[in-house]
Amino acid sequence: MVDIALGIIASVVLVLGILLIPILLEFRKTLTRVNEFVERTDSSLKPTLEELRTNLEMLNRITSDIQSVTGGVRGLTESISSTSESLRKVSSTISGITTETNAIIAGLKAGIRTGIEVFLKNIFKQGG
Repeated sequence: MVDIALGIIASVVLVLGILLIPILLEFRKTLTRVNEFVERTDSSLKPTLEELRTNLEMLNRITSDIQSVTGGVRGLTESISSTSESLRKVSSTISGITTETNAIIAGLKAGIRTGIEVFLKNIFKQGG
């Protein structure tokens, strides 16, 4: 009876061994394909990652340049604002001077007219 049991166990182990051989061979082929895929992917990813690094460096430089330009524009805007304020002050001063000059000219005109009228009246009174 033990001999029969040992025979059955040996037969089962032999059948399992025979069935495992193709499975293990297929598993080995699959591992080989996976390794080849990983190598191809790795070799194609390296240039892509290098290009990505280069693009990121360029993007950082562009961002830095934009910040510099923005700072320059900000300074220019402040200068324009300051110049505009100075021009307003100059315009206001010129306007005040013009108003005073117009008042002086109007006064001189009235004074000269009055002086001429008085002079002419005196000439006509004395001469007439």
